[in-house]
Amino acid sequence: MKCSLFVALSLALAASARPQYFSRRADFTLQNGKDAIALNDKFKTLTANSPCQAGEDACVNDQFAQCVNGKFVTQSCGSGLVCAALPLVNSAGTSITCTTAADRDARIAATGATSGSSSSGSSVAAASSTAASKTTSSAVASSTASTAAGDNSATGSATNSSDAQSSLTLLNSVIATGFANDGQDQPEAGQVASATSTNNFINFCATVPNLKITNGLQITQGSCNPAPMGVIASTANMPSCKFVNPKNGDKVPANQNFTIQMAIKNLNTGFFTNPNENYFAAPQTVDSNGNINGHSHVVVEAIPSLDTTTPTDPTKFAFFKGLNDKAQNGILSVEVGGGLPAGVYRLASINSASNHQPALVAIAQHGSLDDMIYFTVA
Repeated sequence: MKCSLFVALSLALAASARPQYFSRRADFTLQNGKDAIALNDKFKTLTANSPCQAGEDACVNDQFAQCVNGKFVTQSCGSGLVCAALPLVNSAGTSITCTTAADRDARIAATGATSGSSSSGSSVAAASSTAASKTTSSAVASSTASTAAGDNSATGSATNSSDAQSSLTLLNSVIATGFANDGQDQPEAGQVASATSTNNFINFCATVPNLKITNGLQITQGSCNPAPMGVIASTANMPSCKFVNPKNGDKVPANQNFTIQMAIKNLNTGFFTNPNENYFAAPQTVDSNGNINGHSHVVVEAIPSLDTTTPTDPTKFAFFKGLNDKAQNGILSVEVGGGLPAGVYRLASINSASNHQPALVAIAQHGSLDDMIYFTVA
């Protein structure tokens, strides 16, 4: 009797709670649809020269767009796809991504929103803010056959192509089956399990919808990058370098021009992309000899003393320069115009692939790919 009473009471409570739950869900679902409509209407009025704020995402002429230096930089979504604002499914807000026009319309229709019920101008601004915080770019759409960016529960459609580099379908021939192994079959003290995937992590950035897609930009707040690592250099092609001038322990005259020279090997120098638009935006590649196509950088940091043990602040440096030219006789050079004030400094290299990512090599245990020396200026 007590059991029957308990079950009946539980069912009654569930029944009374259910309408309220679905009412709340329907409220934000409908609003998401309205906001998506309002955003898409707004996007129809934008051009590449429309004023915008740094980091703002939008759709311009059916292309994904991100604001850089006060103007929209656009990126094509690919054949058969358009850029659109989509309503999120499991939370309030919208996302901006590449999809088909039919998929866009179906998602919005599923919320119950219609063109006549779209939000007011103030709601559009709110939706834009929400989209900016939850958006992912067409880079995600270009690497997956189904997802509304930033909303892990969404499903979508894809356009296939005979060209593997424009197809939205993951080829079986490139699936890395080892990614499904968390590595714990070879246990070691303190070792943590690896994240796993059966689709090459192509939708990984959708798991962090609070982050923007890197999208070729240097986003100081942090971002998520969907580009593959690319061609990994063999052990015989690992880059290495050594400073020729100044040497470790050298003394350099204060406030006088001096030239930094660095010997480099196993790096096909002279390859660098636009750091403002192509940062981390493509996989690493190698030349016909197997050497990484890339370039180097030098950075000089002031330190308190030669024997200091205090970590430096990477945001502060006395001199920084990308060494973008081809090495001459195996040497990269740059002049430090005006020299440096008296003090103690450390000089380091940063060897990189074309798109500015750190050089990637075949094994974990290897000597440093970079050099660092210490010198004084007096």
